[in-house]
Order: sequence, then structure tokens, then C-alpha cells
Amino acid sequence: MEERLLKYFRDHEAEIFGDLERLGKAEASTSDLEALAETRKVLEALIRERTGEEPLVYEREGGHDLVRFELGQGEEKLLIIGHYDTVHLIGAIQYRTEGDRLYGPGVSDMKSGLISAIWTARAYKELGIDPGRKLVFIFNGDEETGSHESSDIICGLAENARAALVCEPCVGNGDLKTGRKGNIKFNVTIHGKASHAGNAHKEGINAIQEMAAEILKIQALTDYEAGTTVNVGICQGGTKVNVVPAAASFSVDCRYKSMEEGQRIRREILELPISVPGASREVEIVEGKLPMEETQGNMELFVAAKECGRKLGLSFSHQFVGGGSDGNAVSAMGIPTLDGLGGWGDGAHSESEYLRISQYIPRIALLASLILDIR
Repeated sequence: MEERLLKYFRDHEAEIFGDLERLGKAEASTSDLEALAETRKVLEALIRERTGEEPLVYEREGGHDLVRFELGQGEEKLLIIGHYDTVHLIGAIQYRTEGDRLYGPGVSDMKSGLISAIWTARAYKELGIDPGRKLVFIFNGDEETGSHESSDIICGLAENARAALVCEPCVGNGDLKTGRKGNIKFNVTIHGKASHAGNAHKEGINAIQEMAAEILKIQALTDYEAGTTVNVGICQGGTKVNVVPAAASFSVDCRYKSMEEGQRIRREILELPISVPGASREVEIVEGKLPMEETQGNMELFVAAKECGRKLGLSFSHQFVGGGSDGNAVSAMGIPTLDGLGGWGDGAHSESEYLRISQYIPRIALLASLILDIR
């Protein structure tokens, strides 16, 4: 079956890359709702033209709509996840080819993955392949900003799913993603007491001093062996150099591999003792994505993918990566999840983002083969 699928995609290579160019040139920064809507329309049109299915649009109040279509029948379902928004401002990257690299906004992260999913559905239809279960394709428009308008729908569709396959790009060396770190942010405000730095220094309570003490303790929570990183990326305080500062603030980004580690970091930061007498603090927690842990179910999907890859002449391993995706929330529900099944490229979120042209067709065949091999 793998060779049959690979031949089909190679026979349609020009059309596939034509569709990728069409979607790639429909630029869609998450923050540009007008452009995002136009990109969604292009995506809908491609689904209709290539699969014959009528996509269902979930309109969201904030303008970040979801697009869904289905293929196959049966009580068991498989979720194929992707997103059509990018981080790039309009015009930031010229769509172009240089050697084996195709450059463009979101060409790797992750419009190539969307085209892979659509052409997988088309291949099944044209080749008369029954996937043996219901395939639910869901593409959202706010993944790059945390999927706040779409996570509830994605998780709802994931209920009782056999597995979820995420069409994000693979790692830069070709590996798939069996785990992703969770993340959480803390905004900390320190309250002190202002006074004259010369005449009434003793009466003041230095908020920056308290902030400095807390930053040192918080940075020390990083544990590389556990895969935990804690970073104070923003801090500010004070009004004038000759005034004991009454207020200071800083923001913390935390990435962690397990729920246990996430709870440890949360507890340590919330229970941090005050170092400067009289100072006080407020902590705002900005919830991020839960970790996509390397569960047995995730690893079983990888083993199946590796075998499909072997039959296609592909060699790759797996990695636990730092950034999050919509696979995090689904995996946290206990649904076996495998990520990195889109195109092979690198430079995501940068002006050098690219897709490896020679590796794209085999990666589409990998996705299409894996869907059929999941038991």
C-alpha cells in the first residue's frame, strides 16, 4: 500500500505543489482577521475541489474560525489536526524556490501539512481506499496564539477518538514528535513603599530589591535533567533614580515535560517567601498548554509510523520538543497522539522558513500510510 500511495502522490506532484503555492500565497497572520478569512476561503475551496466534501465552518466570535470535513464511516474515529494561521506579517516572506528549498510564509508551519491532509483524503477517494473508520479533519485559525477560540471544539471532537495525528512540520532533522512541553506564564507585581533615597531611605520599602531576590530564586527552579526551563524575560520598576521604588513587576515563562513538574513550578512560585520586610506581591497566572507527555499510546503510534517510513525508504527517530501544538490538549485527554506528520523543513516563525521540496511527497505518503496502519 505504501508504494501505491507514493506513486499516486508522485504522479500528482505538480498539482500538489500548485495547491501549496495557492494556499501559501494566501497569507494569514493570526492577528489579521481579514486576511485570515480570505485564507480560510482558499482552504475551503481546496477541500471542495480535491475531496468533493463540503467543509463545515465553525464561526468564532473573535474571528478565528475552524474548518472541518470528514471522510469514511464507522464508530471509530481518527482526528487529523492542523492550523491555517501563521505568525508572519503580510509580505514578510517572498514565496520562492531556491534549490531544494521552498520559502514562504507558513510553508512549513504548517500549510504543507494542510495540503498533505487534503491530498491524503483525495488519494483515498481516487484509489478507492476505505480508511475503515471515520476520519475527522479539523483546521483552526488561532493555533499560533494559543488556540483559545478553538481548543474546546478540537477537544470535543477528540472525545473517544482512537488517535490524533498532528500535521505540524517534523523536527528539522526529519524526526517526528512524540512529546511536547507544556507551558505556563506568571506576571508578578511587587508592592513596596516610596521614599526619598537620600533623606528617608530607611522609611522606604524597595520593590526592585524584592523583585531581584525573587528573580534569582525563580531562575534557580530550572532543571535541565527534568526538561524544565524557567525564564524571567521581562522586568521593570521604579520611577526615578533618587526615589526608593514603590512598585516593580516581572514576567516568567515556564516550560515543562510532565504535569508533576508543572505543579511543582506553580507551587514554588506561588509560595515564594517575601525577602524584603514590608513588601507584598500579586501573581497573575496565564495558563498555557498542558504537556504532551510521551505516553505508551504516543510511542505505539511512532512505532507504526517508523514501520511505514521503512517501507517508503524513510529513516527517522522521535523527539520531545519545547514548543506546543494542538496535540498537547488532545494528548492530555489520554488520546494517543503523534505530531510532526506534515512537511519537512525548518526555520519556522522566521523569515528563513522553508520546506524541503524533495522530501515533501514521501512525507505525504507517510501520513496517508500511517492512517491506514493504525490498529
